[in-house]
Amino acid sequence: MTREFPIRPARPRDARSFLDAYRGVAAEKRFIRTESVTHSHRLFRKRFRRSWDENAAHLLALDEDRVVGSIAIRRDQHPVTHHVATLDMLVVSSHRRRGVGSALLDEALRWARAFGVERIELSVYPSNDAAIALYRRFGFVQEGRLVRHSKKSYGYEDEILMALWLGPEPAPEVGGEVESGAEGSER
Repeated sequence: MTREFPIRPARPRDARSFLDAYRGVAAEKRFIRTESVTHSHRLFRKRFRRSWDENAAHLLALDEDRVVGSIAIRRDQHPVTHHVATLDMLVVSSHRRRGVGSALLDEALRWARAFGVERIELSVYPSNDAAIALYRRFGFVQEGRLVRHSKKSYGYEDEILMALWLGPEPAPEVGGEVESGAEGSER
């Protein structure tokens, strides 16, 4: 199947176009945490030199040479959570509901499976119905809510926490909780 919008790892020469997309979505103040982008294209040129390795991937959706979507997925570096990765995604308004988000998620999941990631986590604003529906289609489930977590220019926003297991979900540990008042229990 040929994709209408090719997905590939970011390259240094994509930095300016990526920043245009990032700034455009940030200016909407609704879909991502950032409301104004202050980073220079030089920073992203440097970051995009290593946009696909065992610790992270930064992937772009392109319409011609214009960046119309981006997904960044990063593995946690702590030894006990090294099996977990977090992701952030954006799609420019002109290209929403056209399969860009699905294509980006497909490719991010391919990276995660290739490098042995077992769990992917993300947060999304409750008002972003389209993104929540997309994540659910891919198997993400809601695991919690951070109340008034983001302090935006217009007020506070909750964040919904979602996660996806990339294989059979592990069984809960037996005896994982300490009973209240048990002798020798630590708090």
